[in-house]
Amino acid sequence: MIQQDINYYKNFDSMAKEVLALLAQTIDVNTFFLSILNPTQSFMIKSFNRNAKLICEGDILPYNMAYCKLVVENGLEPLVIPNLKKHDLTSGHPVTKFIENGCFMGTPLINEGEIIGTLCAFDIKPYDFKEYDMILIKSLAALISQTIILEDGIIRDPLSGLYNRHFIYNYFDFHDDKTNDEMAILYIDLDHFKFFNDSFGHDAGDDVIKKAAKCLLQTVPHGSHVARIGGDEFIVLLHPSHCEDLMKSTQQNAELILNQLSTMPIPIKGNDYFVSVSIGISFYPHNGTEMESLLKKADRTMYTAKELGRKNIQYFHPL
Repeated sequence: MIQQDINYYKNFDSMAKEVLALLAQTIDVNTFFLSILNPTQSFMIKSFNRNAKLICEGDILPYNMAYCKLVVENGLEPLVIPNLKKHDLTSGHPVTKFIENGCFMGTPLINEGEIIGTLCAFDIKPYDFKEYDMILIKSLAALISQTIILEDGIIRDPLSGLYNRHFIYNYFDFHDDKTNDEMAILYIDLDHFKFFNDSFGHDAGDDVIKKAAKCLLQTVPHGSHVARIGGDEFIVLLHPSHCEDLMKSTQQNAELILNQLSTMPIPIKGNDYFVSVSIGISFYPHNGTEMESLLKKADRTMYTAKELGRKNIQYFHPL
């Protein structure tokens, strides 16, 4: 999630630039960079090159081929390698064989106990890192990690992991390149959700929310945005491809979402329960160009779906 959200973070870019600049003023190696990791790739999201362009923003390396993997395997302390050719971890590494020799120092970025990335120093010539260098890079990595956590909290719902109300209401500020694209706004409400809280407690209710969030993420097409805006209410922003018909694509995806959520088993105390959903839909730009207005229209239409018996899909129609 961090990698796909990085462009939404308001303070991260300037913070990262300042951190890399401070490292460059203190440690006399060529390159400093920030990476975000997943099980298959290492994404270079910010870099500083003094002379030679060794690592650039936007570079993607296979995780198993990156020194960053060694940082993760090293644990929570910085990995310091003054001479790549003479160190057991890197002497036979494919990158070392390619660049012939150099130096590397990296420390992890941590979010909720999980290593999500690295802050690193790198050069193609050996360098004698000082103890102060290790302390500095570890402290700055902690600062970067806290910035990511704070920025993530602004746009993500902590319970479901989905985007939150703030993100949806400010969608067009984050995506000014999308203002000419058609979009469907699906307002989804779980039917009789109160039953789970009243009958089994709020922990069971929270579990229903998490399962619904996971189901939505697995069901919506690539490029969609899924949010929880409060209680048992979810928003899906559907973006049809240029070759798709907006109404046809929306109907197909809305029916799939309704069916998937309504048939999702919820095991509680040895029994499977089910929860249906009501969906109200408005369209951008056909029903408006302001997100708040579009959400209100989809919300009113969702209540129409409930009044018509729940577990159905309704479209906004101007009076």
